[in-house]
Amino acid sequence: MKPEKKALELTDDEKLLMSILKNNSPIDLNELKGQTGLSNKKWDKAIKGLTQNKLAKVKKTDAGLFVSLM
Repeated sequence: MKPEKKALELTDDEKLLMSILKNNSPIDLNELKGQTGLSNKKWDKAIKGLTQNKLAKVKKTDAGLFVSLM
């Protein structure tokens, strides 16, 4: 018998990032950070949470760093 998968519990900061990404994906990382208004610590924790849960991806290109939904 397979164990049940638990739904991901997103923090309020992660939900904020997801709502912005749903409307603008991919988006420049610095622009996204500016739109959230989060402190550096909260921003770091939220973006790491999304990337570790494979909900968002940070990609480096010649034009800069971009965040997109997966």
